[in-house]
Amino acid sequence: MEAEAVRIRDIVAKPGTRISGFLTIGETPTEPIRVPLVIVHGHRPGPRLCLTAGVHAAEYPGIDAVMRTVQGLDPTELAGTVVAVPVVNPPMFQRRSGFLSPIDGLNLNRTAPGRADGTISEVLAHVLLNDVIGTCQYHIDCHGGDLGEILWPYSGYALTGNSEQDRQGEALARLWSPRIVALYREGSELPPTNGSLTSQAARQGVISILAEAGSNGTLEPTDVEIHMRGMRNVMRYLGMIPGDPDAAGERVQPTGQFVVSARCGGLLRLKIGIGDEIGEQQEIAEVCNLFGEVIERIHSPHDGIARLIWAHKAVNTGDPIVKCWVIDQA
Repeated sequence: MEAEAVRIRDIVAKPGTRISGFLTIGETPTEPIRVPLVIVHGHRPGPRLCLTAGVHAAEYPGIDAVMRTVQGLDPTELAGTVVAVPVVNPPMFQRRSGFLSPIDGLNLNRTAPGRADGTISEVLAHVLLNDVIGTCQYHIDCHGGDLGEILWPYSGYALTGNSEQDRQGEALARLWSPRIVALYREGSELPPTNGSLTSQAARQGVISILAEAGSNGTLEPTDVEIHMRGMRNVMRYLGMIPGDPDAAGERVQPTGQFVVSARCGGLLRLKIGIGDEIGEQQEIAEVCNLFGEVIERIHSPHDGIARLIWAHKAVNTGDPIVKCWVIDQA
């Protein structure tokens, strides 16, 4: 049985084809804002999986991984459909911006569900959730450490209370992640992120996971491969491509997180690395003044795993240094 054609706005993919084009979102004073879309549509019916990257467009490994994945798929052998947006936020990508849109100053991943009549970021969120992600059963949103952030890879899923949806969401998160699997629950120490695309998509019934690998504006092959391995695992699990998922290794499930900050300003000398397991009261950094004298020794208040290190080494009072997971064995 051959699949039917897939249409997203004016981009139409017949069975057994790969089609690319642009979605026009809005306009600047000089040009339209166009978002790239790729549809890889298999000959045989199957699930529809959406891949997005570049919501924060200086998080390059996820962008590259989505590009490589869609170009590497053979539509004549694919079961189902992959709908991909390799660079969700072209204005940020063009200007090499971190975190916030250079057009309206909003964080797209805090803007969902968006508005059809809003600013550029709000319109973009609305279009993605209704015309792209919302047309799919499954979704992987690829992120990483943004500019100034060094990140340890992990996956996340926002629990909805729908037992079957949550079972599949947790399964996909475990298949994507090399180790850390965060399950976000309302009222817990790990609540869902308000305004994020994955949380909103999950509320709309899409099985949507967060996929994080990469750091600080870099494009390292190991980070790209983490993303690609995770996407392959998900597609194999869903029966879209041949092979069995590679689910080797333990999974660790965080139950909370905490941030350690500097109380004195100066030069930060960090004594831990990303992914390190940290003990309660372990010294993790020292701060010295402009004369080189140590004026603060910083200790961790709890056991944890270093999940994000801020790259700055000149710190002010109150600047965050490291964010850690509080963990249990998953």
